Amino acid sequence: MKEYAKRYAGFLLVIVMLGLACILFAADGDETVALTRQTDQRSNWRYPVWDALVTATWDDDDTGDVTQAITINGIIQKIILVAPNATNAVTFQLTILDEEDTVIFDSGEQAENATYTWSVHEPVTGTIDVVIEPSGALGATNPDATITLRGL
Repeated sequence: MKEYAKRYAGFLLVIVMLGLACILFAADGDETVALTRQTDQRSNWRYPVWDALVTATWDDDDTGDVTQAITINGIIQKIILVAPNATNAVTFQLTILDEEDTVIFDSGEQAENATYTWSVHEPVTGTIDVVIEPSGALGATNPDATITLRGL
């Protein structure tokens, strides 16, 4: 009976430690991302355009990247990154992945407190992923980064 109790106690200890590790890991970041706006005017033959606005938010100690899925069938022609003014000289990197998780756009590291625009011609279909990654903790300002995608 003692041997069974030892094994059971050891098993419970391992489960409790794993649970605690999961809770601590999950509590690390409060990053959020949302598809703030998505409009599709492609049915208007004079101005057949679409756009999507993604907003990402981090707490002052968050360092994780955020991913927003967008379903679109069209051509990305303009990408706009508004990098917020963080207090810790943070850079931001924007990556767009196609439906097969292949990188179709990578902004590289971009400095804070600036707006960056890229003209591209990238046909996409299905669900793409917009990934925004800060290089470190943003600091006390808790700023939002925004990504605008426009196309036909």
